Amino acid sequence: MTIYDLSNAEKNPHKEGDTFQEPDTSYKKRDRFFSSLAARLFFLLLLAADLLWGAYSLCLVAASAIGSIFTLFHVPFFKNLLARSWFSLKRALVCALSLFVALFSPSFGIMIACTYFLMYDKAGIDEVIPSSLQEQFKEFFPSSQQ
Repeated sequence: MTIYDLSNAEKNPHKEGDTFQEPDTSYKKRDRFFSSLAARLFFLLLLAADLLWGAYSLCLVAASAIGSIFTLFHVPFFKNLLARSWFSLKRALVCALSLFVALFSPSFGIMIACTYFLMYDKAGIDEVIPSSLQEQFKEFFPSSQQ
């Protein structure tokens, strides 16, 4: 087994006639820039889709509220639709806030959304959170809720 003297290698990293080139760090900087740009572009696309979802939810809230008022809250269809659409609007608002924050700080934006769903909307974990992250959330819940 060969024994190397590391202290000598640090002092003289190159042998005579050895052609060693330093790695080009511009590729690392460029790759990091493009990956950051791509992540923010995808968050922007998700934010645009979420704003459409929020507008749809807002229209449903308005339509179901008008229907409930006209029927004096006696028709259960409009009451149920109002409750579901209001809940959907709250989810859309939380997701819009977290996606907007994620444009500037992706990890903090994701943390905002995850905190909301862990604390207030456990059913939203199955519906909104990506399946790759759902298993990590299941660890926080007792086995009776799974």
